[in-house]
Amino acid sequence: MSDQATKPAKPKRGRPQRISREQIVTAALELGTEDLKMSDVAKALDVGPAALYNHVRDRDELLALMAARILDETEYDDFEPGPDATWQDWITSFAHATRTAIVANPQLLQYVRLTSAPTGLRLDRIEHLAAALDEAGFSTMDVQHAVQNVYTLALGEAWQKVLAGDGEDPQFAEFGRGVTERSEDLPHLQEMLDARPDPDVQFQFALEILLAGLERRLG
Repeated sequence: MSDQATKPAKPKRGRPQRISREQIVTAALELGTEDLKMSDVAKALDVGPAALYNHVRDRDELLALMAARILDETEYDDFEPGPDATWQDWITSFAHATRTAIVANPQLLQYVRLTSAPTGLRLDRIEHLAAALDEAGFSTMDVQHAVQNVYTLALGEAWQKVLAGDGEDPQFAEFGRGVTERSEDLPHLQEMLDARPDPDVQFQFALEILLAGLERRLG
């Protein structure tokens, strides 16, 4: 008998027969978003990089999927406002919860989308909000616009909060430099500059304006 016949076969490297989009997102989240590489995700899953592209188009889509997963897994402590809540309570809770989740994960802010990577839990949350608006008497078109509007508001105000961080919003700082150079002939802008806007106060203001507009439209 030849040596070749008696030599034990080398164990094959373990590769999953199939991978799913969910497995890809999970592996990417374990690696983290900073300098994430598709090749690293493939290595973590013990597959070739080409296998990933059967499920995600590119790195940007993967990051969008990661953002959606993070939102899904974030506890919305105040999202369910209770059985006696008004539609205003539902919008307020939805906006606050969404903004809080995004601010907690600023690295994925640019990849958060209302319509991307819908999951059961995420769709349920949006359905609850839409149902509350529908029961209040809003038309289907108004419900659609209102949901999109409150989500966009939460995204924009989260971005302002993230920019400000623990200090001053760099965009406002740039605005301030321009005003300071012409403070004598821009008195109202100087007053705005002196007020030093707080991102939380700005968010509350924007939310109150949205609610007032919807109340008027419903009336």
